[in-house]
Amino acid sequence: MAQSVLDSVCLAYEPVFDRERGLAAVRLHVRPQLIDAVDAGHLLQAIGEDWPASAPVLILSIEHPRLLHGALQGDPVGNTWLEVPNDLYRGAESLARLAHAVRRGHQLLRVAPLGALRAEAMPPIDTRSLATPSEDEAALLAEPERPGQRRLRMPAGLLMQGVTTRALAAACLEQHGVWGLVGWPDADVLASHRHHAVAYDVGVIREVLEAIDDEECSVEHLERVVRQDAVLVYRILLLVNSAAYGLRREIDSLRHALMMLGLRELGRWLREQLPEGEPDGDLHPVRLSMVMRARLAQHLLATGSDDSLRSEVYTTALLGQLDRLLNRPLGELLTKLPLPGRMFDAVLRRDGPYFPLLDMARALADVAGMERLPALARRHEIPLEQANRALLRMLATSHSHTSRRSERLT
Repeated sequence: MAQSVLDSVCLAYEPVFDRERGLAAVRLHVRPQLIDAVDAGHLLQAIGEDWPASAPVLILSIEHPRLLHGALQGDPVGNTWLEVPNDLYRGAESLARLAHAVRRGHQLLRVAPLGALRAEAMPPIDTRSLATPSEDEAALLAEPERPGQRRLRMPAGLLMQGVTTRALAAACLEQHGVWGLVGWPDADVLASHRHHAVAYDVGVIREVLEAIDDEECSVEHLERVVRQDAVLVYRILLLVNSAAYGLRREIDSLRHALMMLGLRELGRWLREQLPEGEPDGDLHPVRLSMVMRARLAQHLLATGSDDSLRSEVYTTALLGQLDRLLNRPLGELLTKLPLPGRMFDAVLRRDGPYFPLLDMARALADVAGMERLPALARRHEIPLEQANRALLRMLATSHSHTSRRSERLT
């Protein structure tokens, strides 16, 4: 066996969003490089040993039958579900093994076509389900609800994947009682904003104003709240470097910009921005996915890196996705800011010391491209174990990274 089981698997993640467009769970795909080098018990321990109850639900999608069977036979991990293909719900012997896993405390997530689930009078065992709708089912589900219309019967606690339109997403979550959506129809949501730049996130502005009103608020905490919105980060950096401030030296970091503005001036300016805030709740998962990738790039830094470096890597990764929201070329947007050359290199030239972190963070969010991860890790000299541990740290703190428990940037 390898020195660490996390050196022998490839991981990639997908967020799961709930009715409030918040992060309800994370689906973590696990693909062993060499099956003989991975022990299921060690794998579950390595992934789940530090998984807090406050974290999103962790859905393990283990992409090897033998490893999955080993996980089902091992000790359950708190706040974690095991994804099980529909084929294993057929046959008395297989069902008995799954029922035994449930009795031992495992939470199972059955993966099946929506039609197969709807056709069942009752699920064979106590389990949630992750369904994929057919094209006809998707069209039917997305139809506006009419008075007196008979609703489709949907299994309780259902998760859905393969949702590609915002109309279907809204219908699933608000009309059909779906618990969560794996992934989000980013392209369709952003397409509705293609003729104008996305404005600020009103929720983030209000959180910042609440933080400012707190007499014990630190600049570190304030920075963590502000950087949840890429547009807000960009506009603040533009503001402090504008002619109105007449600074002798340009400001290239968010923390320095916040210090230069001061709490009173920042609060005054933010209140002016509130009427221009973006009320489209469907944009929240888009923004949240951008934040998750930026945080992952930051976590890929070596342990012990100082906060100024971590903050700069985060800002680089976040601003590197800004064109999706502002509908303008990234080069045109970023050349208006006095950013260090290493930030430009990473985002615009795909080069320099930060590019490997951004490239690896992007790959760890690409389930379809998981086969590239070992070669990419070697090219960027980021060991798989380091990348996997960084990913787990980022995911485990996805609900708590803006809290005030620690002043260290997470």
